[in-house]
Amino acid sequence: MGRTRSKLVAAIWSAVCGSVLMSGMVWTVLTEPRLSAGFWPRDIGKVVVQACGGTTDFRFAADPQIELSWLSVVVRLAALLILGATVSVSWTQLRATPHAARRKSQRIVTVFLSTIVAISRPWWFAGFWIVAWLLATSTSNPAFLNFLQFTTPLLAALLWALSLNGFCNSMAVAGPATAVSQNGAGNATRGRKELLVVLLAAVCWEATSFWMNERLYAGLLVPHGDSAMYEEHLWNVWHGKGFRSYLDQGLFLGEHIQVIHLFLLPLHRIWPSYLMLELVASCSLAICVIPIFSMTKRHSGSSCAAMWLSLAWLLYFPMHFLDIAIDLKTLRPSCYGLPFLFWAIDFAERRRLISSSVCFLIALTTQEDFALVVGSIGAVFFLIARQNSTGLPSGEAKRVACWSIGLLVCSVAWVLLAVLVVIPAFRGGEVVHYSRYFGDLGHSPGDLLRTALHAPGKIVTQLVSLRTLFYVLVLTVPLGLKPLRRPLYLLAGAATFGMLSLIQLGNSSATTEMSGLAELPPIPFHHFHAPLLPVLFWAAAASLGSNNGIRRGVGQRQPNGTWFRFVVPPLGGIAAGVANKFRLKPGLQTRRNAVSAARLAFFCAAFTGISGSLMPLGATFWSHKSQFGWRNLYVPGERAAELQKVLAMLPTDARVASTDYVHTRLTHFERSYDYSGYLRAVNNDKPGVPADTDYIVIDTGHRYSEIKSIDQVRELKENPEQWEVVPVETQGLFIVLKRRSVIGQ
Repeated sequence: MGRTRSKLVAAIWSAVCGSVLMSGMVWTVLTEPRLSAGFWPRDIGKVVVQACGGTTDFRFAADPQIELSWLSVVVRLAALLILGATVSVSWTQLRATPHAARRKSQRIVTVFLSTIVAISRPWWFAGFWIVAWLLATSTSNPAFLNFLQFTTPLLAALLWALSLNGFCNSMAVAGPATAVSQNGAGNATRGRKELLVVLLAAVCWEATSFWMNERLYAGLLVPHGDSAMYEEHLWNVWHGKGFRSYLDQGLFLGEHIQVIHLFLLPLHRIWPSYLMLELVASCSLAICVIPIFSMTKRHSGSSCAAMWLSLAWLLYFPMHFLDIAIDLKTLRPSCYGLPFLFWAIDFAERRRLISSSVCFLIALTTQEDFALVVGSIGAVFFLIARQNSTGLPSGEAKRVACWSIGLLVCSVAWVLLAVLVVIPAFRGGEVVHYSRYFGDLGHSPGDLLRTALHAPGKIVTQLVSLRTLFYVLVLTVPLGLKPLRRPLYLLAGAATFGMLSLIQLGNSSATTEMSGLAELPPIPFHHFHAPLLPVLFWAAAASLGSNNGIRRGVGQRQPNGTWFRFVVPPLGGIAAGVANKFRLKPGLQTRRNAVSAARLAFFCAAFTGISGSLMPLGATFWSHKSQFGWRNLYVPGERAAELQKVLAMLPTDARVASTDYVHTRLTHFERSYDYSGYLRAVNNDKPGVPADTDYIVIDTGHRYSEIKSIDQVRELKENPEQWEVVPVETQGLFIVLKRRSVIGQ
């Protein structure tokens, strides 16, 4: 009786304190517009507030007026606790053995209390956030306040994921040990079923991704720059114009050593469309689940853990921005290289070094900065091989070491050759264009080196900052922080991560120091972090490894502690008492721990995706007010319909200059020039359009359009004798100019 009373007191204490702290965090987020905006748009926030028993008034021009009782939030969280514990008890009773049924009352109390503790225990961490928020709002440090606003959705998602995973763990611990054996036919059947679940989920994700991309293209919302221009490369290669677009004079190799999309030339011959590239990009991202499944199963020994981590990839919102970036650039060739980088790591772990080398070589054609990750992966494999040298035959260890060093040396040589020789050669001797991304740190590789030597404090200040910490959190929290448990594996991404931490897209390091996250961070809203993702999932898979020996090479098992050290976290308290009643064999318990860790990564990916993803997983997708909601992006408007009238009147052998979003549809013409304020080399770095331009098409209806009427057109003001407006009725959405010489012909 005394033990039961103490357990009851502990459970009540955990539930009360956890509910009070978590409700304080939830109430603050819902009633503080600055925080709520980081989770979802206003209309979605209104629905959430109503679900918690509050009201929202949008009649005020500034922030909405939110009326929400803190007690109402507490009551709902308490009800959620009781509901979860009741479900756990019901589930346990359904699975109870006849022996357990005879001790029904004691079992019900134990399971009920352990579930309450498992759910409410993570809520205690909300207390740290409340203290941090009070400090941030009571001081005059905008950097810390901005950082807290950006990271609150991540922390909230982590807490809810821990609670949900604790609920699942309590049900698993309370149930009988009837798991399928991991040996023999049972394991083979189970592995096939879980792989089938992953493949079906990948197909669904790919279909959703392609549908979204196709709708954006149909709605005339896909830009030409950094998206449709890649399809123009293929069209121009087939038609003898060279590997280029006409954004700039010269071959594309002056921008990047990025040729992987040339492998799609045979498919482009069959289906010469931008949508073909989009379909392959979606498939490339989705198919990454296969090497992730393989790596995770090898490290954890559990196909169930492999399933959860593979599914986490599909919900991992930093990956979603590789598919559709924040600026709606929907196509990046980095998508094509990711599966090869995943497979290269998988093959290397299986000691299939030739296959791994081929995959690494293909990955290097994605972009020159992939070499930073490829070379670092070689260094990590070398260090791992040295740690595991006693578990490998001498010849095998030497072969792996030589291969790893060769991979490192070749990758370093490749990136230096690309950045210092090849790209400048195709740019007329100019440095790589992305040197200017580093702001006041320098505008060329030489400037960056001089800054590192003469003013290292500027670089250290940029690296050791709240923005860098935000990058760490935004990449690892959606995986339950699991990659951080394998720092050796994360070394493979250290060089790339350091480079990304120095990028300054919108402001200088001094401005960042004053205002924290003043600019929209390049991670994860753009594509720069693409080569880091295989490293993160590799580290996450390795973190699931047990210390009872996991097979690494073909036909080999590693000695204890050589590759992994996985400490099973103690259950403690009430949950430990439940576990003691259902003791498992060590191997089965280890696999259950791996499954729990992988499932936590899945839940974290799901919860962070609610606030971070633009896909249907995210709240923004369902908003009627947000510019990224499905009604505004994925339902084609009148612009797309009216453009068909313009396209019908343009001869395919014409040379056409157009604004960015129209440019996407004109890549198959004789020439397709850019019409914007940028000075292009194709026009000798002068304003206007090239002299051989026949037509100009101006989009006035896009939200980024600067020209809204005919009287704003530069050519009609400066050279009216050369251009004439084509009378085409498009409800004022497009302006079409024709060179008068063409009219004369």
